Amino acid sequence: MEKIVETKLCKSCWSSFSITDQDRNFYDKVSPIFAWKKYNIPDPTFCPDCRQQRRLVFRNERKLYKRMCDASGKPIISIFSPDKPYTVYDQKIRRSDQRDPMDYGQDYDFSKTFFEQCDSLFKNVPQGIQTADSENCDYAVFGTNNKNCYLTSCMSYSENCLYARFIHKSQYCMDCCVAIDSKECYECTDIHDCYNMKFSNNCTWCADSYFLENCIGCTNCFGCTNLVNKKHCFENTQYDPEGYMKKIKEIDLGSSKTLALLKEKITNKTRIVKSLNNENCENCFGDYITNSKNWINVFDCFDLEDSKNCRASWDMKDIYDASFVWFKCDVCYEVSSSEQIHNCLFSSWINLSDSLYTYTCLNSSHLFGCIGLRHKHYCILNKQYTKEEYEILVPKIIEHMKKTGERWEFFSWSISPFGYNETIAMEYFPLSREEATKRWYKRMDKEYPINVPANAQTINAQDFPDKIDDIADDILNKVITCEVTGKPFRVVKPELEFYRKHNLPLPHKHPDQRHIERMQLRNPRKLRDRACAKCWTAIKTTYAPEKPEIVYCESCYHKEIYW
Repeated sequence: MEKIVETKLCKSCWSSFSITDQDRNFYDKVSPIFAWKKYNIPDPTFCPDCRQQRRLVFRNERKLYKRMCDASGKPIISIFSPDKPYTVYDQKIRRSDQRDPMDYGQDYDFSKTFFEQCDSLFKNVPQGIQTADSENCDYAVFGTNNKNCYLTSCMSYSENCLYARFIHKSQYCMDCCVAIDSKECYECTDIHDCYNMKFSNNCTWCADSYFLENCIGCTNCFGCTNLVNKKHCFENTQYDPEGYMKKIKEIDLGSSKTLALLKEKITNKTRIVKSLNNENCENCFGDYITNSKNWINVFDCFDLEDSKNCRASWDMKDIYDASFVWFKCDVCYEVSSSEQIHNCLFSSWINLSDSLYTYTCLNSSHLFGCIGLRHKHYCILNKQYTKEEYEILVPKIIEHMKKTGERWEFFSWSISPFGYNETIAMEYFPLSREEATKRWYKRMDKEYPINVPANAQTINAQDFPDKIDDIADDILNKVITCEVTGKPFRVVKPELEFYRKHNLPLPHKHPDQRHIERMQLRNPRKLRDRACAKCWTAIKTTYAPEKPEIVYCESCYHKEIYW
């Protein structure tokens, strides 16, 4: 049991937060040692939410721009808008031997702050879309080991996915958010080991079904909630196979009008839900956690142990304050957008160890304040040192950072390459223009027109034929106007093939709007105090009181569903 040893006020939002004895034990554990001297990590000055917000202002997942490659002069897709003062390369050139990030190395200048010097590196070292070891994923951001993915983010070991986010070991999933080991799914959120699922949420081991919610091990079901190991159920009523198929044939699931009505009906349906959507967890404090042990304040995570304040991460141990970190990571603090990292602080990217303040570095160790390095060791501000020189200079920089007030916390948001409204910080922590300005966040206010070919035919989404069978191949050459936002968008060939294979109508909304509506289906990742609607025991849940769900504690939920 953690013991609170101090209560502090966040210097950003002024809310109170606690420091516990276990927190301080962890800070001591991750404090780096140079030349046999430990440099202690102090208590944070930001609350957990503001620490996460600070990390997320460095993560642009959805704002893509056309600009020229600064190496080849050819047009490329980039997460950096053309007006930004950064060097941006095509990903293949950036990862090739044509450029060496060490060419931009600089001596440490003790007349400047550390973050000022990092900002100089950010602007000079070539940047690009952050993908690795992927094929035909030019429009995919923050992905590793993927193939044939389009307009996706936070993907790993997946193929042929479109308009999706946080996908792992999945194939042919489209318009999904959080799909693990799943295949052929559409418009789903929080699914694990699912096949051929449509418009479903929070399901595990389910297949060949539509509009399921909180179901486990169900096949050939429609419009059901809270079912376990069932087949041929229609709106929670059991049918024989022939009766079920008769009910399904009565619904025109290939009609966009029918699906729109079904979505509205299902969304507004009152249903019983479990207070926390956790499975196979021990001593976990958070929501949407699977196969984990000893976690506090975590959301959207699985295969974790002994960690705290984490979001959208998996396969980690002994990590505090992580966002979008996965695959064999341990003993890290304040890390983001990373894979296979060990003993790292305030850092990001792939296969790193024993490093501090890194950004887009990979296959390296013992780095301090480095950007974009590959296969390097004992470097400071992208300059090579011997091990002995590194061990002498880093402590001097740490002491300098103490004098300049740059405590041991993540990169200052003032040097983020992005405007606040370009990043997913805006999604998790929405701020008005006035609020963002008050907190000194940068904004991206310049509008870049969407490049629509001059001879392209434009069609309003409302004018689509109702069914996919009536859509001709020439839709691939047309520009579609979103029925909600009026923004133009296109349909790509793999997308059209997916709709035809699954008898799904063309979407009437821009991919960004579809993403927004999917996110609205998910609860805010913030725990609230409530009472179980059945036994009135005090519970923690992410379901807000004003929402229509009937929230049960885990015990009452299991009695209702399993008994």
